[in-house]
Amino acid sequence: MRRRWTAVAVAVAVAGSVVAGSNPAAATPASPADTGATAAGANVNGVFQPDERTPVTDTTSFPGSATVLLTFTGGQCTGFMISERTVATAGHCVHTGAGGQWRSNLMAYPGYDGDRAPYGSCRARAAFAASGWTRSSDPGQDYGAVQLDCAIGNATGWYPLGWTNESVTGACTRSQGYPADRRSTQWRSQDHIRAETASILYHQHDTSSGQDGSPLYTVDPDEWCPTRPKPIPLPDPDPDPWTVFGIHTSGPYGGGPGAVNNLAIRITQAAYRDLMSWR
Repeated sequence: MRRRWTAVAVAVAVAGSVVAGSNPAAATPASPADTGATAAGANVNGVFQPDERTPVTDTTSFPGSATVLLTFTGGQCTGFMISERTVATAGHCVHTGAGGQWRSNLMAYPGYDGDRAPYGSCRARAAFAASGWTRSSDPGQDYGAVQLDCAIGNATGWYPLGWTNESVTGACTRSQGYPADRRSTQWRSQDHIRAETASILYHQHDTSSGQDGSPLYTVDPDEWCPTRPKPIPLPDPDPDPWTVFGIHTSGPYGGGPGAVNNLAIRITQAAYRDLMSWR
């Protein structure tokens, strides 16, 4: 059966060439202080006034602990733990897209808080992305993952994943991540799904550069859902309140609902299987 995803072992660049099997620890990691840029093409501002992001004041409590500042040479994104050693994120945060290349010196800082890394950091051991992204930059396939060289998720916890073929328009959601304009601190927002296709979810979570790869996760409608209360119809009839069913990838883009909303890839059954296999 043809694989729908591609993977790469992290290697060290030497004189413009890639030395397969090299020790990732030999690479120079990007640090939060060095990441003023974000993934190329990910700089669209998706803040809808008024900006309703709120700071996550305790990043050592779940789910803040499992939300990850992901850095690489020249930029940063957000990711989220999905196992003891794997971070899910947007595909363009690990690969630049069709005809492009894999990001170098990927580092993960779970629960990072401005100038403090309460769980330390881990280097990437391998990176994965959907082949629809690496081969054709398909926005509906813009998801990936980073396998780390340590089991830091045992300390941070990790998000559960879910998928559904049913409509989720109107469902209330939360999202959190690391906007580059907020000095590597973690911020959270609340919204609902405004529109959808088979592969894209449209939302108005306030986001800016650096938040690509942030999770969109379910909430208990009784806890917060003032707009249009509606549960996410996941296969699990009683999902955890932090079940991720979308990954933020872009600010407003293209026509239709994308012109006035932010974009997230929908975790389909196929994407769910990929992400689970990368854990």
